[in-house]
Amino acid sequence: MVVKGDGFMPKETFFNLNDEKRNKIFKVALKEFAVNDYNSASINHIVKVAGISKGSMYQYFDNKKDLYLYLLDQAGEKKLNFISENISKTKKDFFVMLKTMHLEGARFDLTHPKYSKLILNAMNESLIDELGNIGVELKKRSDQYFEDYIIEAQKNGKLRSDIDSQFLSFLVSRISMSLLDYVTEQYDFSYRELIENNINKMPIPDQELEDILDEFIAVLKEGLEIRQK
Repeated sequence: MVVKGDGFMPKETFFNLNDEKRNKIFKVALKEFAVNDYNSASINHIVKVAGISKGSMYQYFDNKKDLYLYLLDQAGEKKLNFISENISKTKKDFFVMLKTMHLEGARFDLTHPKYSKLILNAMNESLIDELGNIGVELKKRSDQYFEDYIIEAQKNGKLRSDIDSQFLSFLVSRISMSLLDYVTEQYDFSYRELIENNINKMPIPDQELEDILDEFIAVLKEGLEIRQK
């Protein structure tokens, strides 16, 4: 599951704050939207914990929506950069690269639970007047991210071309969204638990995470890889 941001920016006054104050506001707001859906998240609670006035908050962001979209954009950019930095630029077998993408994405999610939970919450948001159908839009972006790689693999004869690339990207993207649900259920932990206890390290052995992804890739290869005659 990968989400690329749109570049939403706060007002200039936010960046004029000293690093300590700006980072505190960011961290408090990030946690609030990570443990709550959009409607339940409270600006009043954010400003109270951050130690600022509500009026000050609106000097930095026009409204709750702008704050939320900025946080979501930062989360998406941070995750995408993490994955990109850990994927070799050299050409790889499609399925090796797919495993690496999922492995690094899962590592990011499990070691950056606030960012990850914010993205997951946004993907599960229902239709909201302020945000529109943001959940559907974010899922489509994730689909497109995978489709670029799938189209290239089909052109290079590494992946079956008799299956529509949009369908394949949808399939891979949506299954990837459920992988961490499987992990959290199998290892009996929750994002909220990680966030509330300020845990930023892998809650499961790295090798066991790799083993799960090996099984996931094996299933995909069975149905999608071109067989040599």
